[in-house]
Formats: sequence, structure tokens, C-alpha cells
Amino acid sequence: MQTLDVDVAIVGGGVMGLSAAYHLLTLGLVDSVAICEQDPIHLRSSTGLSAGGVRDLFSTAVNIALGQYSIRFFEEFSARTATASEPGPEISFRRQGYLFLMNQENERGFLRRADFQELHGVALERLDRAELGHRYPQLRTEDLTGAIFGRSDGFLDAYQVMRGLRQKAAELGAVFIDEEVVGVAVEAGRAVGVQTATTTVRASRGVVNAAGAWGGEVARLAGVFVPVVPVVRQVYVCRPPEDVFGNYPFVGAPSGLYFHPEPGGRLLVGKAMSEDLVGLSWDWDRRRFEDMLWPELAERVPLMERTRLESGWAGLVENTPDLSGIVGEHPDLRAFYLLTGFSGVGLMLAPGAGLALAEIIGQGRARTIDVADLRAERFAEGGATWEEKMM
Repeated sequence: MQTLDVDVAIVGGGVMGLSAAYHLLTLGLVDSVAICEQDPIHLRSSTGLSAGGVRDLFSTAVNIALGQYSIRFFEEFSARTATASEPGPEISFRRQGYLFLMNQENERGFLRRADFQELHGVALERLDRAELGHRYPQLRTEDLTGAIFGRSDGFLDAYQVMRGLRQKAAELGAVFIDEEVVGVAVEAGRAVGVQTATTTVRASRGVVNAAGAWGGEVARLAGVFVPVVPVVRQVYVCRPPEDVFGNYPFVGAPSGLYFHPEPGGRLLVGKAMSEDLVGLSWDWDRRRFEDMLWPELAERVPLMERTRLESGWAGLVENTPDLSGIVGEHPDLRAFYLLTGFSGVGLMLAPGAGLALAEIIGQGRARTIDVADLRAERFAEGGATWEEKMM
């Protein structure tokens, strides 16, 4: 058994934990960080299995601000993550936009949110049905009233984002422990380290719970509660009969169905559903696409009646009661910091959220982005930071 002394121990080496480490080290807020990750090749991590979308079209001011910072970060990603010996990886950030389709039932909500988003600096367009059909002729639009188009948004390679952040953090001295955390050490009401099978990590400045869908379990190891529930989401990759979607944005339909183009002329398709399993599972359900999503996809995009399903996967999101993330110190355990619960939009917000938590740890509060609405205390106080789902 070895012992390692660091300033901060981070549980979770996905995009959230890596972002926290990156900002702590690049800003010089701490001198040393250890990152513990039970799945170092990310076969089952939420980041590695994400759909790769990025946007700032949100319904709360805090998520808009986090999204705007994150988009700027992704634009500068290669330069930010370059090391003395390696260039930063290419994350293939395709700013093709997010397109949310409106009908008579959801139009009022989208237009209300659009007014709010524009007040907070979001670059968007309101498309009427004629313009929508002109720009995207493969869509069936007779039942629609128009759409909201986010001009800053797009999609990227989530795995390369993790690779770049890890590369830069390692250059700055981060230590990576590729093992599961089996214990969180607490002394006098304060988190002071973590335990893996081979290593005792002593953390003088505290412990970060960036464990995503495992965030609730890591909190239990520390003897506290975090309201995070893992939910299984299904994703499908199709081959359209014609390669006509390459320049399309992410498209979100009123029913919750979504799709966006992938390299090689493919489409990535998914939908959050009430039938989604709660728990830790990676079982992929091909029949869900064939029986439920394919008919709906063909109804919205008639060309897709002749699609071919090529592959897919199941991954996890971690939901909180108000579908917003948690950033900050746990109210019942000093120096136990939370960076979890982002309810399916963690990749989109990770750079901004990691910056905010780094500032909380290193400077006592988040100075760049006000994340007070995401504090853990809001649940006990009876408050909420409801992020309205767009689909």
C-alpha cells in the first residue's frame, strides 16, 4: 500500500474531473492533484459514451453562462491543451448549430426562452415554417410553426476532449490513479483524502466528487447524501440512403426525438423516454429503435424510411431533482466538493463548471461565473434551478 500526498483528490476522470484538474493547475490555484478513475479507457464513462453535443441554448442564466464559456473553450481547445511535446488534439468541433422544432403546443415556451436567451447574449435565430423548409428540405414541416436555431452550437469528439485535458493536466503534474475509489477519509467533519485498492491519497485541500452517475455512491462513501440518480440512455447510428445531412445541425423534434450528422454520411439518433432504466446498465436495446424511434424518424424525415441501422450504444446520465448540476462544497462535509448531476449536459458545460469549482477551491468563491444557483444547499432549502428540457 502506497501513500500519496496532494492538495486535491478528484474522484472521476471524465470530462468534469479533468476540467477541474485542468483549471486548478493552469490557474495555479493548487500545486498538486490526484485523479482517480476506475475506467481509464472510458468504456462505460458518460463522457466517452455521450452524443457529443455542445450548446448555450438553456433556460437558466447560470447554464447559459457555463455554456458560453465552454463554447469559447472548445474553440480554443487545441491551443489550450498543447504541451511542450505534443499539440492539443483536434476535437472536430463542428459549429453547425442546434435546431429545435416548434409546433403549436411548444411554441410559446420556446419563444419565451428565446427572449430570455437573447437577453443573456445567446446568438439565435427564429425561423418560420417557410424558412425552415427552405433550409432543411428533408424535414417534414406541415405540422410545425417554425424553429429556434442556435448559431453558436454544434458537436465534437468527446473522447478527444478528455485526451487533451488529460494530456495538459499530466504535463502540469497531475497524478492519475487508474483504480476505483473504495473509501473517502473524513476527519473532524472534513474530507481529507480517498482510498483505492493500492493507494492512500491524502488531500490537504479537499476531495472533489466528479463521479457522474456514480456521484451518489461516492457521496455515500463519505457518509453524506447527494441527490443524483443514474439513468440509461440509448443512442443509435444509422446510414441514410442518401448522403444529404452532412451540413445539418443537431435537430430536436417536439416529441423528444433528436438526430445530428456524423462523419461518413451517418446520422446519430436518440430520444429520452419515460421507459429509460434507472440504474447502472449498458445494455443496448436494438428493438427500441426498430419499434419506436424508426417510425417516428421516418415520419419527421421521410427519406429515413429506407435507413439502415449500423450500430449504437447505451450510456448513463446522472439526473438531479431539478435537472441541473451541482457545483460547490457539500453543506454537511467541509472540503468535500461536488461537480456532478448535470443531467445529460455535462460535456456541454464541463469547461465552465470545472473553472467555477476550481475558483471555489482555490479562491473561496467562483469569480468568473456565478454558480450560486447550483449549490447543493438548494435542495434542502426547498429551492430549485429548473433547467427546462428542450425536447
